[in-house]
Amino acid sequence: MQKVMSHFAHKKFPAAPIAAIALLVVVLAATLAACNKKQPSEQNTAPVYDINMTYDSEAHTISAKQETLFLPPENMKENFVLFRLYANGMSEDNDAIDILSIKVNRKSADFEICGDDNTLLKIYCSPSRELMSVALDYEVSLPNSPSRLGYGKECASLCFFYPSLAVYEDGWRTDEFANVGDPFISECADFYVSLTMDASLKAAASGKIENISVFEKDGKSYKTLELCAENIRDLGIVVGEFSALTKTVRLPSKNVAVSYFYLSDAAPNDTLSRISSSIEKFSDVFGEFPYPTFCVAECPLNGAGGMEYGAFATLSPASPDVYLDAATHETAHQWWYSAVGSDQLHDAWLDEGLSEFCTYYFYKLNGEPSRYLSAMAKISTAYGDFASVMRPVGFDATMSRPLGAYASNGEYVAVTYQKGALLFDNIYSLVGEERFLAAIRHYYSANKFSFASPAALAAAFKTQGFDISPILDGWINNKDK
Repeated sequence: MQKVMSHFAHKKFPAAPIAAIALLVVVLAATLAACNKKQPSEQNTAPVYDINMTYDSEAHTISAKQETLFLPPENMKENFVLFRLYANGMSEDNDAIDILSIKVNRKSADFEICGDDNTLLKIYCSPSRELMSVALDYEVSLPNSPSRLGYGKECASLCFFYPSLAVYEDGWRTDEFANVGDPFISECADFYVSLTMDASLKAAASGKIENISVFEKDGKSYKTLELCAENIRDLGIVVGEFSALTKTVRLPSKNVAVSYFYLSDAAPNDTLSRISSSIEKFSDVFGEFPYPTFCVAECPLNGAGGMEYGAFATLSPASPDVYLDAATHETAHQWWYSAVGSDQLHDAWLDEGLSEFCTYYFYKLNGEPSRYLSAMAKISTAYGDFASVMRPVGFDATMSRPLGAYASNGEYVAVTYQKGALLFDNIYSLVGEERFLAAIRHYYSANKFSFASPAALAAAFKTQGFDISPILDGWINNKDK
């Protein structure tokens, strides 16, 4: 996510036995027959979300039927599987989602919504290593707010509306939902979605729209969109009465279909050009853009310049320079967060700091090195000023810590975005451009569609004969600087 505080504040599951997979393949064949849908297997362990949803733009509600297919963790000992109800965390009373029914492998299952913020959904079942099907029937009420889940005058954001399978690390992750930063973590997954809504609306979303059908009901016009998005961490959808531009970015091994949906942008071609140029330049130095499509939508967002999702991003209206930099920042997140995942609940600097660095490194790649140097100097000044003002009343510069440990949104931005970008600039200056880019390319290829850690970043630089561990330790763990 790109914060706006100033101009510059912006495991895989083990494979199940072949016999178990074959059994459930037969059971689920009809469900997965359409649209060349994948399913978890020994070769592709990514969970699958099959979602049939209807958005009511008058009631501001979503009605959905969802089936999630996944291979349970090999060492799972709990008598339940855990989903995250992020929608509850983004509603005032933590009650946005109403679970109507749940079935596990076609049989009704007991469940419990728990946690201080009602964002944990325990679905009770016997421990198993076989491929599982969890079918949920639910309704979501959108908050009246321009947020990651909510509606405003111009558009509605339907992001994080769905129950999301929790990450398993020696037990299900049960992190408390925080009001600072991006309190989301998930495995890469494949999404197949049917979205029905008012025919006058357009949907900007993750992935590729495979089909659109229009129909009449009770004297009103509706349309249903079928879309698929594979190998993404989270599904992004916004709907509104958008205008749209498209462009094809041609890369060495594929073409990327880029779409930009806008509301009030006075220079939409400039925005589309910046998005496309960011894809081209980052693909050249870091490794090719990870998806066949990329969609960006202008959609107001409280307190931030934009938000990243899988193969999708939103941008909040801002002045032209800030808006274009936000477009670059959110595009960079497709490498750092969507493809190369990180624990942004504890190491938010790892994706935000690198994406913020990339936002201004773009200018160097674009033949404007002075703009890069100027940007980093201003970030350094902004960070130093914030730290100086806050230190007398308490300022913690530690970079690896839970989101809930940040005293304020301002401290979060200063430490994860500004200090994070300065850390990467420091490494860049010490190792030199050639070794820096070679290490980052290795970091991308070695961790693509999985989770990375600070140790993985250090390992990437070791391939270039440079040990950055002492540098990381000094920057990450220093509470005062």
